[in-house]
This record gives sequence, C-alpha cells and structure tokens, in this order.
Amino acid sequence: MQPEMRLDRPVKAYERWLERIPWVYSAAVLGESPQGPGDDRHRIATMRDYRSLMPLAHDARKPMFDLKTADGALGSTQKYVQTCYREFRGLAEGVLARTEEFVTE
Repeated sequence: MQPEMRLDRPVKAYERWLERIPWVYSAAVLGESPQGPGDDRHRIATMRDYRSLMPLAHDARKPMFDLKTADGALGSTQKYVQTCYREFRGLAEGVLARTEEFVTE
C-alpha cells in the first residue's frame, strides 16, 4: 500500500489498514499470537506515496531522494525530496539495526 500522509501520519482511510496489517502478519506469516491492534513490533517503516518524485526519478535515472533542481525538483518538490531522503535513510537504518540483531544472536 502507498498510504497518503498528512502531517506525517496516514489519513484515516489508510490508518485502519496500517493498524491491521501487523496483526495479520504476525498471525498468518509468523504463526505468532498477535498482541492485538497497534502491535507493530515487526514494522520497520511506513513509506508514503511519493507522487511526482517517482516519474521525475525515472526521467533523471536516479533515486527519488537524490533529485536536484536540474532534474525538475523545483520549489516545494525539493523539500519533498529531503523528506524522502530522511524516510529512506530511516528505513535503511531500521533494516541495518534488525540485521545486526540477527548477527549478534
């Protein structure tokens, strides 16, 4: 899913699903007893729909978070590129942290 974000949280229509997904994942994929709605211990990140950044990135042949003004990321789009960079960095750090947990076990 690509949840629409408002004020750095999903809009209500997506929030219900985002709360349900971890519960179903725990039960159906991991075979665990879910803790209940809101249990997101397996969630690494929630990525938003980056709208216009993806086509710009395709045209520029570079990642969305590396777009420059010359690539068409003008004005407020450049702030969106910075948000994209922070969120993908957070995702990468989350994956790295979880990987390190498995390596040290």
